[in-house]
Amino acid sequence: MKKIIVLLLTIFTGVSCEKKSVNCDVECTYTEEMLFQTGFNNTSLTNGPYQNAEFSGTDASLSDHNNWSDFVSHSNVGYVEIGYEAGNDDQRIAQITGDPDSAANQVLSFRIMEPHIKEGSHEKGRVQLSVNDNQCIKEIYQTVRLKLHPDMAYLMDWDKRVPWLTVFEFWNNATWSNEKRTFRVTVNLFKDAEGPVDEIHFHVKADHQRCNVCDWESDWEQEATNFAIPFGTWMEIELYLLEGDENNGRFYMAVTPEGGSKVVLFNITNNTQHLKEKCPDGFTHFQPMKLYTSDEVINYMKDGNKRLELFWDDWKLYKNKSF
Repeated sequence: MKKIIVLLLTIFTGVSCEKKSVNCDVECTYTEEMLFQTGFNNTSLTNGPYQNAEFSGTDASLSDHNNWSDFVSHSNVGYVEIGYEAGNDDQRIAQITGDPDSAANQVLSFRIMEPHIKEGSHEKGRVQLSVNDNQCIKEIYQTVRLKLHPDMAYLMDWDKRVPWLTVFEFWNNATWSNEKRTFRVTVNLFKDAEGPVDEIHFHVKADHQRCNVCDWESDWEQEATNFAIPFGTWMEIELYLLEGDENNGRFYMAVTPEGGSKVVLFNITNNTQHLKEKCPDGFTHFQPMKLYTSDEVINYMKDGNKRLELFWDDWKLYKNKSF
């Protein structure tokens, strides 16, 4: 009898671990469409349940695709919110505020003041715009303006590496959805050396998990050493992902600093889904704007009386836009 019970437990455990991609059987038409655009004018953020905040309003400076409620109710979009995971507004906050260099210009600010999420023996911090539980999005194209608070140049003086300070992340099977074959593409601000440096760069990596409790394993990564990230200056970021295997997936990112010329940072053909994925179902979860990093980075900035803050403006998001 014990052997039978063990066998049944093994079978049921195996079945539970074999959960396929959540949208595997969803019928899709992959037509190009703008999902949303905003300059964050006439936009409000309201604290909601579960350590989140919700958007409302219509940006009247734009003629269409400019209403947050319409975006959230789109048939391909699950939900849209600011996600914090834990903590309170004294520790981390997203706000609609005036551009520090032009107060009349409304922007979205992400700021972390202290670590607020427990992870093992350490802590970390998170503020992100989440577009989750989506369907039928195999291509993502977006443009957004990004400015790093001038204080963040302080990171260049640190005696430690900055291996992860995430600003964009795209999931093709997520850890929290209990799907098999978890995969993600992450863009970070990246300081690879110990000790003071003259430049900080963008870095992109793709990695996967063999199981939801396994360590992450690298698929590919690249550092954009051809562009020194400016501080206190607006940059337009152009970003594109195409779901595919190592021969058909694509990641592209370019940056145009204010008053400068466009620089292509990454143009990568490689897998943007798990190598063992049998039923690719698009980017079901992604954070098109994000500030996420370790307690070491947060405390270094805090101890130096420096602001760890990102500003975002003029966001345009498309689904299935060929590029």
